[in-house]
Amino acid sequence: MKCISSLSLCFLLCLCAIQSVSSENAIVPPRGWNSYDAFSWIISEEEYLQNANILSEKLLSHGYEYAVVDFLWYRSLKGDRNSIGFDMIDEWGRMLPDPEKWPSSGGGRGFTDVANKVHNMSLKFGIHLMAGISTQAFNNNTPILDTTTGQPYTESGRVWNAKDIGIPSRACRWLNNSFMAINVTTGAGKAFLRSIYELYASWGVDFVKLDCVFGEDLDLGEITSVSEILNGLNNSIVFSLSPGVSATPEMAQMVSSLVNMYRVTKDDWDAWPAILSHFNVSRDFAASNLTGAQGLKGKSWPDLDMLPFGWLTDADAHEGPHRSTNLTQDEQRTQMTLWCMAKSPIMYGGDLRNIDPQTFDLITNPTLLEINSFSSNNQEFPHIATLDSAKTDGIRSWIATGRNGEIYVAFFNLNDEKTTISANVVDLTIVQPGGRTLSVYEGTETWSGTLIRTNDTFSAEVAGHGSALFVLRSS
Repeated sequence: MKCISSLSLCFLLCLCAIQSVSSENAIVPPRGWNSYDAFSWIISEEEYLQNANILSEKLLSHGYEYAVVDFLWYRSLKGDRNSIGFDMIDEWGRMLPDPEKWPSSGGGRGFTDVANKVHNMSLKFGIHLMAGISTQAFNNNTPILDTTTGQPYTESGRVWNAKDIGIPSRACRWLNNSFMAINVTTGAGKAFLRSIYELYASWGVDFVKLDCVFGEDLDLGEITSVSEILNGLNNSIVFSLSPGVSATPEMAQMVSSLVNMYRVTKDDWDAWPAILSHFNVSRDFAASNLTGAQGLKGKSWPDLDMLPFGWLTDADAHEGPHRSTNLTQDEQRTQMTLWCMAKSPIMYGGDLRNIDPQTFDLITNPTLLEINSFSSNNQEFPHIATLDSAKTDGIRSWIATGRNGEIYVAFFNLNDEKTTISANVVDLTIVQPGGRTLSVYEGTETWSGTLIRTNDTFSAEVAGHGSALFVLRSS
């Protein structure tokens, strides 16, 4: 058994203290595991619970507390990702777990038994939902439940059904056969949403990822309606939005107070160009001062998407984990470092049953997790240089301050070849109160363990696609 480091213990105690005294949602960026990168939409109850058990045993002590079932948990394996007619729905048009994949859901129990098992592991249970209403419910013209009466919703002297609220012309662009938007300006539309979230809250859901509702799919009406419903529940449910294609800080300004997480990029998979695409986005959202802003019953966080590390499947595949990530160790370190410096939620995407020691050490690195949870003034740091002028465009840096006065500086080499990156200590005043100048800094470069003491410059030779992370304190 490994001994826990003093820094890890300090981080754990602080995180536990915050969670124990605060009833707020997402007081720090949420952290957990999501099934999509490893299992696409075909995960079974057994596979999910195996991963949740490992999450509880190995990662909960590092703040990973959410175990999230991603999309199409209600769809039979006889269908495909964009089928019609293969979903399990109740008489009110609400999605229920497919009993072949989730055998404990029979008899109208839904996810109750699974949620109870997750809670007994001291974890929190999350599910993925599609915005709007399913095409299957629309075609069946299912009635809408009025949860205040237990009867079909009635307004203006008539009963309202799915075809009264569904909008076929606004089908989800990437699941167009399966889901469409609803008219939330009607009482019936709001009643349908209320019936959904009250049902899932009764199962013990702690986290909802609502999809096809943000970025280029923005539906502010549904986001607002769902937020109001969740705000009125006794249960505390973290509210996450997806995806983030073409998301902007202006869009984030509209939703940040209504939710707890919102994706700001398209789906992130295990390819270097995907990591590259996050640098400008994370810079722009950090500059918008929305990171850790007031959210639904707590705070809200721009979300850079899951970490596609370890044992994975392929996007929209009809099979489970069958290959290792395509990212090199340097690329994974770069991704994890950027996610933490940007204070993104951290959701591990690989199959936890096959996590390797290097990956485990990376995602539980105490310095990175300390930055992710407790740092401030996080921003891109422009004051860096390299001796090779041809590589200037391919170097980036971030800076942040720690809660004990330390300064974190991350160098990123986005070029293919190694290069030396340097910065001057005088420029660290960008994150110091009043821009005060301190003469000498000392500290450590995290990955090499190199000790530093300087009143001038500090530097590191950084591998192609790699990173360096300095922890500096004034002496």
